[in-house]
Amino acid sequence: MVRQLRQKRLIKPPEAYKYPTRYGSHASMIDEEKTGYINEENKVVIEDEHGYYITDVSRLDNGLADPKRYNTSRLKWYEKETPNV
Repeated sequence: MVRQLRQKRLIKPPEAYKYPTRYGSHASMIDEEKTGYINEENKVVIEDEHGYYITDVSRLDNGLADPKRYNTSRLKWYEKETPNV
């Protein structure tokens, strides 16, 4: 009985990850429209699978993990305060 149930189970193949890496920040992740709202030359707004965050331009495409991408530095307030365009 148990073997029959195991054989009927369908396993989905894993989906490809949408972004270049899971921990680093990349230029392809920049949200140009929302970056214009912060008006800072060395900062950009980046979107990943968990939401938006602000990071330095020097952190883009350098091959290192971006500490701003951690869950504690997320912009939960950012979506509420930005004007609707």
